[in-house]
Amino acid sequence: MDAYCKVLIVDDEILARQGIKHLFDWESEGFTLIGEASNGKEALELIAANKPHIIITDIVMPIMDGEELARQVKANYPEIEMVVLSSFSEFEYVRSTFQSGAADYILKPKLDAAQLLQTLKKIAGRIPAIHSEAFSTAKAPTIWPLLEKLIDGFAITDPESEIREMLPHTSFVLLGIAHPGESGMDSAQIYPWLETHLLANLSGPECTATWDFPQQGGITRVLFNFAPPYELQLRAHIIRLEEALMAFPTPVTAACSSVFRAIADLNEVYHQEVPRLLDSYFFQPERRLFLAGIGVRERVPAEMFDANAFNQELNHHDFEAAFGRLRTFFDDLQVTPGVGIHDFKSFLGHQVFAVILALVRLEYPASKLDERKYEYFRDIHESRHVHQAKDIVMRFLAEAESCVAKRNRPTGNQAIHKLLNYIQEHYAEPLNLTEVAHHFHFNPSYLSNYFATHNKEGFSEYLNRVRIDKACELLKNSDMSISEVSGQVGYSDPSYFTKVFRKLKNISPSQYRKYVQEGQDPE
Repeated sequence: MDAYCKVLIVDDEILARQGIKHLFDWESEGFTLIGEASNGKEALELIAANKPHIIITDIVMPIMDGEELARQVKANYPEIEMVVLSSFSEFEYVRSTFQSGAADYILKPKLDAAQLLQTLKKIAGRIPAIHSEAFSTAKAPTIWPLLEKLIDGFAITDPESEIREMLPHTSFVLLGIAHPGESGMDSAQIYPWLETHLLANLSGPECTATWDFPQQGGITRVLFNFAPPYELQLRAHIIRLEEALMAFPTPVTAACSSVFRAIADLNEVYHQEVPRLLDSYFFQPERRLFLAGIGVRERVPAEMFDANAFNQELNHHDFEAAFGRLRTFFDDLQVTPGVGIHDFKSFLGHQVFAVILALVRLEYPASKLDERKYEYFRDIHESRHVHQAKDIVMRFLAEAESCVAKRNRPTGNQAIHKLLNYIQEHYAEPLNLTEVAHHFHFNPSYLSNYFATHNKEGFSEYLNRVRIDKACELLKNSDMSISEVSGQVGYSDPSYFTKVFRKLKNISPSQYRKYVQEGQDPE
């Protein structure tokens, strides 16, 4: 038999998945790993695309656990067998998965190569599509165990000498193919297409293609190994792919890495360079092929947009200038692989939030817009390319302009807004009620009552909140010490600053910075 039994691994712990992948040489035993998923939802997407024969799944996982995965698999793919991994404390879950049709289970603490292999062969022997003799005759060793170790970051003593016999040439490139916004393309569709449009054009022994990588992140990958003189010819073949890619009814994109000479570099190219190049589709949806080193510009949104000026315009009710600044940013935008999609979308979300915060704080009729902010955040997050993101932000600005038009001036009189603006501009100075009252020719007692009557917060509360908000910006975006941040926002006593910060944010300044550095939302 020349067909392998296809296996999918599902576990939310990456170390557990890698441990299973490297328990034994899968292909020499008659199996092939078609992918891995970190939860049941991801697994269902891979199942639809790759149709595995056996699924090895953990029980307790986020988003969709193993119990629900087993139920959905047996409802929609009754021919697929499942092996459940569990601990002693998860017996009730295991019993539920057996009721949903799981074939066997293995206790995680006792998982070893011999037990897993015996279980898989027993199950595979019951699958009509797999001939049992495939598991009684060991297959010849292949390069895949070595490549998988490189991809997963495992140390290999001398990878160059170990692969030279099977990949004899000194140059490599990695080609990735993806379906933007979708879970990925069915490899059964991709490989025949590649055979027709690329592989059939490669002639002679100067170049070989290896493509049995498990699909990860919705990307199908092909590794080319070639002699240096063949580089220009191979690149010409790949460039001609773009015209064929345009023929797909839905967007399909390809990315070709830079040439690398050491197979040990495969890990970085596999996990970073190719996915980053494929992300370029978000900024250039009119293109289908992205080549390393071509069309890369390093301008970053934060460098193209003056956020400080934008916030000053919002604080001074100059919404026409602020909104015009954001529209101009999109009109002038020229960003390709130098910018990450996540960072770009986060940047847009921050500007949307800044507008809403200003409208609400300055008492414009924006309560409905405030209620719908998470819809805008979600729509930006789900946008598939920059033009969709721009349409969402333009729609938001139109709604914000409507809020401004309903009331050209916010409620209250001009004096209170002069007071608020004065505090926004002078918060870092040693402000107190008496000094501000003297500046505006008010009696301090009258100013205190006036401020409380025309603002949601008293003078001290408002000043503290402005200062702490500014402190949060410094904690996020600078490496100043806590003491330095305290002085920068108007507090001469760092311990008092920490007390006020904790009161308003429920955590200390150092904890706030730690959460930000770890990528968590401290708010």
